[in-house]
Amino acid sequence: MEGLVKMNQTSETTNRLVFFDNLRYLMILLVLIFHSGASYGSMVAFWPFHDANPTELIDIIMILFDVFTMTILFFIAGYFSLPSLQKKGGRRFLEGKFKRLGIPWLVVVVLVLPVLDYIHYYTQSVDSGLQPRGYATHWWLSMKSIAELRVGWMNMSEYLDMTEHFYQRYMWFLSLLLLFFVAFWLLYEVRKKWAKVSERSVREGTTSNRCIYVTLSLFGLLTVLLFASVKFFITSPDPSDMGWFSLGSLIQFQLAKLVLYAPYFGLGVYAYYRKWFANGKDFGRPWVWGLICFLLMVATMLVARSMSRAAEPSLGLQFAFAVLYPIWTLSFLGVFTAFSVRRWNRSTPFNRELAANSYNIYLVHYVFVMTLPLLLSNWSDGPVLVKFGIVALLTVLLSYGISRYMVKPYPRLVTIGLAGLSILLAVFT
Repeated sequence: MEGLVKMNQTSETTNRLVFFDNLRYLMILLVLIFHSGASYGSMVAFWPFHDANPTELIDIIMILFDVFTMTILFFIAGYFSLPSLQKKGGRRFLEGKFKRLGIPWLVVVVLVLPVLDYIHYYTQSVDSGLQPRGYATHWWLSMKSIAELRVGWMNMSEYLDMTEHFYQRYMWFLSLLLLFFVAFWLLYEVRKKWAKVSERSVREGTTSNRCIYVTLSLFGLLTVLLFASVKFFITSPDPSDMGWFSLGSLIQFQLAKLVLYAPYFGLGVYAYYRKWFANGKDFGRPWVWGLICFLLMVATMLVARSMSRAAEPSLGLQFAFAVLYPIWTLSFLGVFTAFSVRRWNRSTPFNRELAANSYNIYLVHYVFVMTLPLLLSNWSDGPVLVKFGIVALLTVLLSYGISRYMVKPYPRLVTIGLAGLSILLAVFT
Protein backbone atom coordinates (compact mmCIF):
# COMPACT_ATOMS: atom_id res chain seq x y z
CA MET A 1 0.00 0.00 0.00
CA GLU A 2 3.06 2.22 -0.14
CA GLY A 3 1.85 3.17 -3.59
CA LEU A 4 -0.74 5.46 -2.02
CA VAL A 5 1.25 8.57 -2.75
CA LYS A 6 0.81 11.46 -5.11
CA MET A 7 0.17 10.33 -8.65
CA ASN A 8 2.68 11.21 -11.33
CA GLN A 9 4.87 13.47 -9.26
CA THR A 10 6.33 16.28 -11.31
CA SER A 11 9.98 16.02 -12.20
CA GLU A 12 12.62 17.62 -10.03
CA THR A 13 13.51 20.40 -12.45
CA THR A 14 14.38 24.01 -11.94
CA ASN A 15 11.55 25.10 -14.24
CA ARG A 16 8.77 23.41 -12.33
CA LEU A 17 5.38 23.88 -13.94
CA VAL A 18 3.31 24.35 -10.83
CA PHE A 19 0.11 24.88 -12.79
CA PHE A 20 0.07 21.17 -13.67
CA ASP A 21 -0.10 20.26 -9.97
CA ASN A 22 -2.97 22.71 -9.49
CA LEU A 23 -4.79 21.57 -12.60
CA ARG A 24 -4.48 17.92 -11.61
CA TYR A 25 -6.02 18.37 -8.17
CA LEU A 26 -8.79 20.51 -9.67
CA MET A 27 -9.71 17.75 -12.12
CA ILE A 28 -9.77 15.21 -9.30
CA LEU A 29 -12.06 17.41 -7.22
CA LEU A 30 -14.37 17.69 -10.21
CA VAL A 31 -14.36 13.88 -10.48
CA LEU A 32 -15.52 13.76 -6.84
CA ILE A 33 -18.36 16.13 -7.64
CA PHE A 34 -19.20 14.10 -10.75
CA HIS A 35 -19.52 10.88 -8.76
CA SER A 36 -21.46 12.68 -6.02
CA GLY A 37 -24.16 13.49 -8.57
CA ALA A 38 -24.66 9.93 -9.79
CA SER A 39 -27.33 9.20 -7.16
CA TYR A 40 -29.23 12.40 -7.91
CA GLY A 41 -29.35 12.32 -11.70
CA SER A 42 -30.66 9.84 -14.22
CA MET A 43 -27.75 9.37 -16.63
CA VAL A 44 -25.88 6.63 -14.70
CA ALA A 45 -28.34 3.76 -14.93
CA PHE A 46 -26.04 1.20 -13.31
CA TRP A 47 -25.46 3.26 -10.14
CA PRO A 48 -26.68 1.19 -7.17
CA PHE A 49 -28.78 3.93 -5.55
CA HIS A 50 -30.95 6.62 -7.14
CA ASP A 51 -32.89 9.34 -5.39
CA ALA A 52 -36.63 9.26 -6.00
CA ASN A 53 -36.52 12.79 -7.44
CA PRO A 54 -33.57 13.09 -9.85
CA THR A 55 -32.97 16.43 -11.50
CA GLU A 56 -31.87 17.22 -15.04
CA LEU A 57 -29.55 19.96 -13.77
CA ILE A 58 -27.28 17.37 -12.18
CA ASP A 59 -27.33 15.38 -15.42
CA ILE A 60 -26.08 18.47 -17.25
CA ILE A 61 -23.29 18.98 -14.69
CA MET A 62 -22.23 15.36 -15.01
CA ILE A 63 -22.26 15.51 -18.81
CA LEU A 64 -20.01 18.58 -18.74
CA PHE A 65 -17.52 17.09 -16.29
CA ASP A 66 -17.47 13.79 -18.15
CA VAL A 67 -16.31 15.52 -21.32
CA PHE A 68 -12.97 16.80 -20.09
CA THR A 69 -11.82 15.68 -16.62
CA MET A 70 -10.24 12.37 -17.56
CA THR A 71 -8.74 13.51 -20.86
CA ILE A 72 -6.93 16.33 -19.04
CA LEU A 73 -5.66 13.89 -16.40
CA PHE A 74 -4.32 11.60 -19.13
CA PHE A 75 -2.66 14.58 -20.83
CA ILE A 76 -0.91 15.55 -17.59
CA ALA A 77 0.15 11.94 -16.96
CA GLY A 78 1.64 11.77 -20.45
CA TYR A 79 3.49 15.06 -20.01
CA PHE A 80 5.47 13.78 -17.03
CA SER A 81 5.99 10.21 -18.25
CA LEU A 82 8.90 11.03 -20.55
CA PRO A 83 11.09 12.87 -18.00
CA SER A 84 10.29 10.20 -15.42
CA LEU A 85 11.36 7.39 -17.78
CA GLN A 86 14.51 9.25 -18.84
CA LYS A 87 15.48 9.98 -15.26
CA LYS A 88 14.78 6.56 -13.74
CA GLY A 89 15.40 4.19 -16.62
CA GLY A 90 13.01 1.49 -17.78
CA ARG A 91 13.20 -0.89 -14.82
CA ARG A 92 12.76 1.71 -12.07
CA PHE A 93 10.10 3.48 -14.13
CA LEU A 94 7.96 0.35 -14.41
CA GLU A 95 8.56 -0.69 -10.80
CA GLY A 96 7.45 2.73 -9.63
CA LYS A 97 4.29 2.68 -11.74
CA PHE A 98 3.29 -0.82 -10.64
CA LYS A 99 3.90 0.18 -7.03
CA ARG A 100 2.04 3.46 -7.30
CA LEU A 101 -0.89 2.25 -9.41
CA GLY A 102 -0.96 -1.54 -9.33
CA ILE A 103 -0.85 -2.07 -5.56
CA PRO A 104 -3.62 0.44 -4.76
CA TRP A 105 -5.72 -1.07 -7.57
CA LEU A 106 -5.35 -4.53 -6.06
CA VAL A 107 -6.10 -3.36 -2.51
CA VAL A 108 -9.23 -1.43 -3.53
CA VAL A 109 -10.56 -4.16 -5.82
CA VAL A 110 -10.08 -6.92 -3.23
CA LEU A 111 -10.82 -5.11 0.04
CA VAL A 112 -12.93 -2.03 -0.72
CA LEU A 113 -15.20 -2.59 -3.71
CA PRO A 114 -16.65 -5.87 -2.37
CA VAL A 115 -17.60 -4.12 0.90
CA LEU A 116 -19.31 -1.25 -0.93
CA ASP A 117 -21.01 -3.72 -3.23
CA TYR A 118 -22.19 -5.77 -0.26
CA ILE A 119 -23.67 -2.73 1.50
CA HIS A 120 -25.94 -2.04 -1.46
CA TYR A 121 -26.67 -5.71 -2.04
CA TYR A 122 -27.64 -6.14 1.62
CA THR A 123 -29.83 -3.01 1.60
CA GLN A 124 -31.63 -4.03 -1.59
CA SER A 125 -32.16 -7.59 -0.31
CA VAL A 126 -33.66 -6.41 2.98
CA ASP A 127 -35.91 -3.88 1.23
CA SER A 128 -37.14 -6.67 -1.06
CA GLY A 129 -37.84 -9.00 1.85
CA LEU A 130 -35.09 -11.42 0.85
CA GLN A 131 -32.53 -13.09 3.09
CA PRO A 132 -29.10 -11.70 2.13
CA ARG A 133 -26.11 -14.00 1.88
CA GLY A 134 -23.19 -13.53 4.26
CA TYR A 135 -20.24 -11.33 3.36
CA ALA A 136 -17.81 -14.24 3.19
CA THR A 137 -19.89 -15.86 0.45
CA HIS A 138 -20.39 -12.53 -1.28
CA TRP A 139 -16.64 -11.81 -1.25
CA TRP A 140 -15.74 -15.26 -2.53
CA LEU A 141 -18.25 -15.05 -5.38
CA SER A 142 -16.88 -11.61 -6.22
CA MET A 143 -13.33 -12.92 -6.44
CA LYS A 144 -14.51 -15.81 -8.63
CA SER A 145 -16.18 -13.27 -10.91
CA ILE A 146 -12.89 -11.36 -11.23
CA ALA A 147 -10.95 -14.58 -11.85
CA GLU A 148 -13.13 -15.37 -14.86
CA LEU A 149 -11.05 -12.77 -16.74
CA ARG A 150 -14.00 -11.98 -18.94
CA VAL A 151 -13.33 -10.43 -22.34
CA GLY A 152 -16.14 -8.68 -24.20
CA TRP A 153 -18.71 -5.95 -24.08
CA MET A 154 -20.20 -4.98 -20.73
CA ASN A 155 -23.93 -4.51 -20.29
CA MET A 156 -24.19 -1.31 -18.26
CA SER A 157 -27.96 -0.91 -18.53
CA GLU A 158 -28.40 -2.39 -15.05
CA TYR A 159 -26.49 -2.32 -11.80
CA LEU A 160 -23.69 -4.86 -11.94
CA ASP A 161 -23.50 -7.05 -8.85
CA MET A 162 -19.84 -8.02 -8.44
CA THR A 163 -20.82 -11.63 -7.88
CA GLU A 164 -22.43 -11.77 -11.33
CA HIS A 165 -20.43 -9.38 -13.51
CA PHE A 166 -17.24 -7.79 -12.25
CA TYR A 167 -17.02 -4.03 -12.77
CA GLN A 168 -14.01 -2.28 -11.26
CA ARG A 169 -15.81 1.07 -11.13
CA TYR A 170 -13.50 4.05 -10.69
CA MET A 171 -10.43 1.81 -10.60
CA TRP A 172 -10.61 1.59 -14.40
CA PHE A 173 -8.55 4.79 -14.45
CA LEU A 174 -5.61 3.29 -12.58
CA SER A 175 -5.51 0.06 -14.59
CA LEU A 176 -5.81 1.86 -17.93
CA LEU A 177 -3.20 4.43 -16.94
CA LEU A 178 -0.85 1.63 -15.93
CA LEU A 179 -1.41 0.01 -19.33
CA PHE A 180 -0.55 3.31 -21.03
CA PHE A 181 2.70 3.56 -19.04
CA VAL A 182 3.70 0.01 -20.02
CA ALA A 183 2.85 0.66 -23.68
CA PHE A 184 4.80 3.93 -23.59
CA TRP A 185 7.83 2.17 -22.12
CA LEU A 186 7.69 -0.47 -24.85
CA LEU A 187 7.48 2.15 -27.60
CA TYR A 188 10.32 4.10 -26.02
CA GLU A 189 12.55 1.02 -25.91
CA VAL A 190 11.69 0.06 -29.49
CA ARG A 191 12.50 3.57 -30.67
CA LYS A 192 15.86 3.48 -28.89
CA LYS A 193 16.71 0.08 -30.30
CA TRP A 194 15.66 0.45 -33.92
CA ALA A 195 16.17 4.16 -34.47
CA LYS A 196 19.32 4.20 -32.35
CA VAL A 197 18.15 7.37 -30.71
CA SER A 198 20.25 8.49 -27.77
CA GLU A 199 18.46 9.42 -24.57
CA ARG A 200 18.11 13.17 -24.23
CA SER A 201 15.96 15.10 -21.84
CA VAL A 202 14.20 17.19 -24.46
CA ARG A 203 14.44 18.35 -28.02
CA GLU A 204 16.71 21.33 -28.58
CA GLY A 205 15.06 24.68 -29.00
CA THR A 206 11.53 25.71 -28.23
CA THR A 207 8.30 25.51 -30.12
CA SER A 208 6.45 28.58 -31.31
CA ASN A 209 2.82 29.22 -30.49
CA ARG A 210 2.02 28.79 -34.18
CA CYS A 211 3.45 25.27 -34.16
CA ILE A 212 1.37 24.47 -31.09
CA TYR A 213 -1.81 25.60 -32.85
CA VAL A 214 -0.97 23.55 -35.94
CA THR A 215 -0.31 20.49 -33.78
CA LEU A 216 -3.58 20.95 -31.89
CA SER A 217 -5.46 21.29 -35.17
CA LEU A 218 -3.98 18.05 -36.51
CA PHE A 219 -4.60 16.39 -33.15
CA GLY A 220 -8.25 17.48 -33.27
CA LEU A 221 -8.61 15.98 -36.72
CA LEU A 222 -7.08 12.71 -35.51
CA THR A 223 -9.46 12.42 -32.56
CA VAL A 224 -12.44 13.20 -34.80
CA LEU A 225 -11.48 10.38 -37.16
CA LEU A 226 -10.93 7.92 -34.31
CA PHE A 227 -14.09 8.86 -32.43
CA ALA A 228 -16.24 8.85 -35.58
CA SER A 229 -14.89 5.43 -36.57
CA VAL A 230 -15.92 3.96 -33.23
CA LYS A 231 -19.34 5.62 -33.16
CA PHE A 232 -20.23 4.70 -36.75
CA PHE A 233 -18.76 1.20 -37.03
CA ILE A 234 -18.54 -0.29 -33.53
CA THR A 235 -20.87 1.30 -30.95
CA SER A 236 -24.31 2.81 -31.46
CA PRO A 237 -24.81 6.45 -32.55
CA ASP A 238 -26.47 7.19 -29.19
CA PRO A 239 -24.44 10.03 -27.57
CA SER A 240 -24.60 8.27 -24.20
CA ASP A 241 -23.30 4.95 -25.55
CA MET A 242 -19.51 4.99 -25.32
CA GLY A 243 -19.20 1.19 -25.36
CA TRP A 244 -17.89 -0.33 -22.12
CA PHE A 245 -15.46 -3.17 -22.77
CA SER A 246 -13.74 -5.62 -20.43
CA LEU A 247 -10.27 -6.89 -21.31
CA GLY A 248 -9.77 -9.87 -19.09
CA SER A 249 -11.43 -8.03 -16.16
CA LEU A 250 -8.09 -6.36 -15.46
CA ILE A 251 -8.62 -3.51 -17.93
CA GLN A 252 -12.07 -1.99 -18.40
CA PHE A 253 -12.82 1.08 -20.46
CA GLN A 254 -15.25 2.89 -22.73
CA LEU A 255 -14.06 2.24 -26.27
CA ALA A 256 -15.23 5.60 -27.62
CA LYS A 257 -13.38 7.30 -24.77
CA LEU A 258 -10.29 5.10 -25.16
CA VAL A 259 -9.68 6.55 -28.62
CA LEU A 260 -9.56 9.94 -26.89
CA TYR A 261 -7.62 8.99 -23.75
CA ALA A 262 -4.74 7.34 -25.61
CA PRO A 263 -4.14 10.30 -27.96
CA TYR A 264 -4.31 12.75 -25.05
CA PHE A 265 -1.69 10.74 -23.19
CA GLY A 266 0.44 10.80 -26.34
CA LEU A 267 -0.15 14.52 -26.78
CA GLY A 268 1.17 15.04 -23.26
CA VAL A 269 4.34 13.11 -24.12
CA TYR A 270 4.78 15.16 -27.28
CA ALA A 271 4.15 18.42 -25.43
CA TYR A 272 7.01 17.71 -23.05
CA TYR A 273 9.30 16.58 -25.88
CA ARG A 274 8.68 19.83 -27.77
CA LYS A 275 9.02 21.97 -24.63
CA TRP A 276 5.50 23.32 -24.66
CA PHE A 277 4.82 25.81 -21.86
CA ALA A 278 8.53 26.72 -21.71
CA ASN A 279 9.70 30.30 -22.25
CA GLY A 280 6.19 31.69 -22.51
CA LYS A 281 4.97 29.26 -25.17
CA ASP A 282 1.47 28.07 -24.33
CA PHE A 283 -2.02 27.54 -25.69
CA GLY A 284 -2.81 31.22 -26.06
CA ARG A 285 -5.41 33.48 -24.54
CA PRO A 286 -7.91 31.86 -22.17
CA TRP A 287 -10.86 34.01 -23.28
CA VAL A 288 -10.47 32.85 -26.89
CA TRP A 289 -10.53 29.21 -25.82
CA GLY A 290 -13.45 29.96 -23.53
CA LEU A 291 -15.49 31.44 -26.37
CA ILE A 292 -14.68 28.50 -28.65
CA CYS A 293 -15.60 26.05 -25.87
CA PHE A 294 -18.93 27.78 -25.19
CA LEU A 295 -19.95 27.78 -28.85
CA LEU A 296 -19.00 24.10 -29.19
CA MET A 297 -20.92 23.29 -26.00
CA VAL A 298 -24.10 24.88 -27.36
CA ALA A 299 -23.76 23.14 -30.72
CA THR A 300 -22.91 19.73 -29.25
CA MET A 301 -25.75 19.78 -26.71
CA LEU A 302 -28.29 20.88 -29.32
CA VAL A 303 -27.22 18.02 -31.58
CA ALA A 304 -27.24 15.51 -28.70
CA ARG A 305 -30.69 16.63 -27.58
CA SER A 306 -32.04 16.33 -31.13
CA MET A 307 -30.58 12.83 -31.38
CA SER A 308 -32.09 11.74 -28.06
CA ARG A 309 -35.55 12.95 -29.11
CA ALA A 310 -35.47 11.38 -32.58
CA ALA A 311 -36.79 7.87 -33.06
CA GLU A 312 -33.97 7.25 -35.52
CA PRO A 313 -31.34 10.03 -35.66
CA SER A 314 -30.42 11.14 -39.16
CA LEU A 315 -26.98 10.49 -40.59
CA GLY A 316 -26.33 14.22 -40.52
CA LEU A 317 -26.96 14.44 -36.77
CA GLN A 318 -24.75 11.42 -36.13
CA PHE A 319 -21.96 12.91 -38.19
CA ALA A 320 -22.30 16.28 -36.48
CA PHE A 321 -22.01 14.72 -33.00
CA ALA A 322 -19.03 12.57 -34.04
CA VAL A 323 -17.23 15.73 -35.19
CA LEU A 324 -18.30 18.14 -32.46
CA TYR A 325 -17.72 15.98 -29.37
CA PRO A 326 -13.94 15.40 -29.73
CA ILE A 327 -13.34 19.02 -30.77
CA TRP A 328 -15.36 20.19 -27.76
CA THR A 329 -13.22 17.94 -25.57
CA LEU A 330 -10.06 19.52 -27.01
CA SER A 331 -11.41 23.02 -26.38
CA PHE A 332 -11.69 22.20 -22.66
CA LEU A 333 -8.01 21.25 -22.61
CA GLY A 334 -7.31 24.63 -24.18
CA VAL A 335 -9.46 26.52 -21.68
CA PHE A 336 -8.05 24.95 -18.53
CA THR A 337 -4.45 24.83 -19.71
CA ALA A 338 -4.40 28.37 -21.08
CA PHE A 339 -5.92 29.73 -17.88
CA SER A 340 -3.75 27.66 -15.54
CA VAL A 341 -0.43 28.42 -17.18
CA ARG A 342 -1.11 32.17 -17.22
CA ARG A 343 -3.12 32.71 -14.06
CA TRP A 344 -2.51 29.71 -11.79
CA ASN A 345 1.17 28.86 -12.15
CA ARG A 346 1.98 29.60 -8.54
CA SER A 347 2.39 27.56 -5.40
CA THR A 348 0.51 28.38 -2.20
CA PRO A 349 0.17 26.30 0.98
CA PHE A 350 -3.43 25.51 -0.01
CA ASN A 351 -2.45 24.43 -3.53
CA ARG A 352 0.50 22.36 -2.30
CA GLU A 353 -1.63 20.59 0.29
CA LEU A 354 -4.35 19.59 -2.16
CA ALA A 355 -1.83 18.64 -4.84
CA ALA A 356 0.08 16.43 -2.39
CA ASN A 357 -3.11 14.59 -1.41
CA SER A 358 -4.91 14.55 -4.77
CA TYR A 359 -4.12 10.93 -5.63
CA ASN A 360 -5.15 9.58 -2.24
CA ILE A 361 -8.27 11.74 -2.35
CA TYR A 362 -9.19 9.99 -5.58
CA LEU A 363 -8.52 6.57 -4.07
CA VAL A 364 -10.75 7.01 -1.02
CA HIS A 365 -13.56 9.20 -2.33
CA TYR A 366 -15.68 6.37 -3.73
CA VAL A 367 -16.45 5.13 -0.24
CA PHE A 368 -18.36 8.33 0.44
CA VAL A 369 -20.16 8.80 -2.88
CA MET A 370 -21.46 5.24 -2.50
CA THR A 371 -22.56 5.43 1.13
CA LEU A 372 -23.56 9.02 1.92
CA PRO A 373 -26.59 8.97 -0.44
CA LEU A 374 -27.80 5.86 1.39
CA LEU A 375 -27.55 7.68 4.73
CA LEU A 376 -29.59 10.55 3.27
CA SER A 377 -32.18 8.28 1.66
CA ASN A 378 -34.58 8.57 4.60
CA TRP A 379 -34.76 12.34 3.98
CA SER A 380 -37.21 11.69 1.17
CA ASP A 381 -38.68 15.20 1.05
CA GLY A 382 -35.30 16.93 1.11
CA PRO A 383 -34.39 19.12 -1.90
CA VAL A 384 -32.32 16.99 -4.25
CA LEU A 385 -29.83 19.78 -4.96
CA VAL A 386 -29.27 20.25 -1.24
CA LYS A 387 -28.61 16.54 -0.79
CA PHE A 388 -26.25 16.59 -3.75
CA GLY A 389 -24.42 19.55 -2.24
CA ILE A 390 -24.10 17.79 1.12
CA VAL A 391 -22.73 14.62 -0.48
CA ALA A 392 -20.27 16.56 -2.66
CA LEU A 393 -19.00 18.74 0.20
CA LEU A 394 -18.66 15.88 2.68
CA THR A 395 -16.98 13.70 0.05
CA VAL A 396 -14.32 16.34 -0.58
CA LEU A 397 -13.73 17.07 3.12
CA LEU A 398 -13.75 13.46 4.29
CA SER A 399 -11.60 12.27 1.40
CA TYR A 400 -9.01 14.93 2.17
CA GLY A 401 -9.10 14.13 5.88
CA ILE A 402 -8.66 10.40 5.34
CA SER A 403 -5.85 11.03 2.88
CA ARG A 404 -4.02 13.58 5.01
CA TYR A 405 -4.25 11.89 8.40
CA MET A 406 -4.56 8.19 7.61
CA VAL A 407 -3.60 6.97 4.15
CA LYS A 408 -0.59 9.18 3.54
CA PRO A 409 1.18 8.70 6.89
CA TYR A 410 0.02 5.12 7.62
CA PRO A 411 -0.56 3.22 4.33
CA ARG A 412 0.27 -0.20 5.79
CA LEU A 413 -2.04 0.28 8.76
CA VAL A 414 -4.85 1.31 6.41
CA THR A 415 -4.36 -1.86 4.42
CA ILE A 416 -4.37 -3.97 7.58
CA GLY A 417 -7.49 -2.17 8.75
CA LEU A 418 -9.29 -2.89 5.48
CA ALA A 419 -8.35 -6.55 5.72
CA GLY A 420 -9.58 -6.62 9.32
CA LEU A 421 -12.88 -5.06 8.29
CA SER A 422 -13.38 -7.78 5.68
CA ILE A 423 -12.69 -10.47 8.25
CA LEU A 424 -15.13 -8.94 10.74
CA LEU A 425 -17.84 -8.74 8.10
CA ALA A 426 -17.20 -12.35 7.13
CA VAL A 427 -17.48 -13.47 10.75
CA PHE A 428 -20.54 -11.47 11.80
CA THR A 429 -22.75 -11.52 8.69
